[in-house]
Amino acid sequence: MRYDVAGWVLVAAAGATVLLLVVITAVRASTIVANRRHERERSEVLPLLLEITDGADVPLPGDRRAARALGTSAAALVHKVRGADRADLAGWLRRNGFREEALRGLRARRPARRAAAAELYLALDDDPGPVLPLLSDTHARVRATVVRALGEAGAVTAIPAIVEAAVAPRGVSTSTAAMAVVQAGPSSASAFGPVWDSADPRARRLAADVAGHLGLADARPHLERALRSEDQTLRTRAAVALGRVGSPLSVGALETALVGVVRGSVEERAILDALAALDSPREAR
Repeated sequence: MRYDVAGWVLVAAAGATVLLLVVITAVRASTIVANRRHERERSEVLPLLLEITDGADVPLPGDRRAARALGTSAAALVHKVRGADRADLAGWLRRNGFREEALRGLRARRPARRAAAAELYLALDDDPGPVLPLLSDTHARVRATVVRALGEAGAVTAIPAIVEAAVAPRGVSTSTAAMAVVQAGPSSASAFGPVWDSADPRARRLAADVAGHLGLADARPHLERALRSEDQTLRTRAAVALGRVGSPLSVGALETALVGVVRGSVEERAILDALAALDSPREAR
């Protein structure tokens, strides 16, 4: 009897494995078919897109699928072009009701539609407010899509919310958030707002990294204050950022920070490198 039970267990396991393989194959096949269909639809509406960017008031196709394909393609193209082409695309989308459609889609049940709606809305409106609640969406893909779309849209006012999404329990990856902030292109450290005073050192680390990467000169006071943080990683990143910002006024703060640093540590190396970048090298202690 024991052997019969074991045999049935093996048969059931084998059947489950076969079923799983069938499901995986079916999902892959349906994905391939869907991708090919989308590519075909995009190629069909390309001539209409060119007409729109030439300033033509192209009527919305009567076929629902073609209309959606044209709208999606136009929205995807908005952030890839500049000047008159961008204005023509955004204007056409607004005139044809896509902004209202995007607002409805932000509340859709399907995650894929919420993500697409966020991208569409940000292609048409400078106010990121309606999409910010999706930064805490239950679906990871939606959260990541919104963060990337905010960066592409140059939504500088959304930077504090992007950083908060990176350190939230159910957030996005720090690298995704940092790339979005860089792409948004803040010209001042003030764009980070309350992030500089965040109780979460991870938020201040991200701000320090981006400020250093972009060379934001007015970030200097915030970075010098971070040198006195209890978080060693934050202190290290602040030193690196100060070296990149390149203000000689930071030499004093860096020298003070160097006094209590463990010799041979990554933090010491970061401070020494920053001082060298500011033309104030120090001999090995």
